[in-house]
Amino acid sequence: MIPETLLIASAWFWAPMPTGQALVCQTSHIHDCLTQLPSEARAQLPSNPEALMTQMGRRGAMVKPLADPEITGLVLMFDERIPKAYSALWNGQVYALPIEQAYEMTLLHELGHLAVSRSRSPYLQADELTPYQHEWLADFYLLWSLAREGQGESLAWQQYHRRNLEVFESVTAISHWSTPMLSQLLERYSWQTLGAFEDFDSLIDVVYPDLVQYDQETLDEFASLIHWLFGAATQAKLPQYMFWRRSEMGRFIRPTVRHMMGELAAEQWLTEQAMQGD
Repeated sequence: MIPETLLIASAWFWAPMPTGQALVCQTSHIHDCLTQLPSEARAQLPSNPEALMTQMGRRGAMVKPLADPEITGLVLMFDERIPKAYSALWNGQVYALPIEQAYEMTLLHELGHLAVSRSRSPYLQADELTPYQHEWLADFYLLWSLAREGQGESLAWQQYHRRNLEVFESVTAISHWSTPMLSQLLERYSWQTLGAFEDFDSLIDVVYPDLVQYDQETLDEFASLIHWLFGAATQAKLPQYMFWRRSEMGRFIRPTVRHMMGELAAEQWLTEQAMQGD
């Protein structure tokens, strides 16, 4: 993996992909960067680079797939807007998670969107995938890339905890809450086994048919429970509220609350919230 400091310092660079490569631009050098694209690829983007910046808004990264045999897409990066920590309030305390290699992790997730779009797996036909599926599949690519590169498994769990803290802090992040899917991936494969898949499509071909997937109605129920648990501290405790989702929710968030609170405090809190399961 290229050192984060070098990535940030580069005005632009080509990132290798499973098929082809992606052009990665720092937003501060977007005009110069876009000139690196062949004319046919450049014509697929707004003629005025400022339009891309408007589309990006306040985000730290944005990806634009391109129809080109060699170039999978464009990734715009704005390092100052990429969060270096996440936090959430529960149990009367604010818990904070510092993010290691924040730039690289964000970049790999964005490249994951391009990998999904270019996938040859019969399970990943991009025009049939929901936005939520695109997000968790991009995180699958992130974890596979880390394992393939020999990075530590702690970075995978950092992404897992980040996704939980994001949705604890605001249920609007349910659209990116890949935890229910990452949980299945990490339970099924050891870190070494995950890194042994030679390409992303091979992983998807094996794992995708066996995954438990969640429709929008189920995600909405999870969001309602999360909001009840983390978004309204003054509400009365109602351990039966969304009782049919509590055990499953406990399984998804247990690694994170243990990491943030410590094992004993976490298990006590999960018990109080009726999320211990059978």
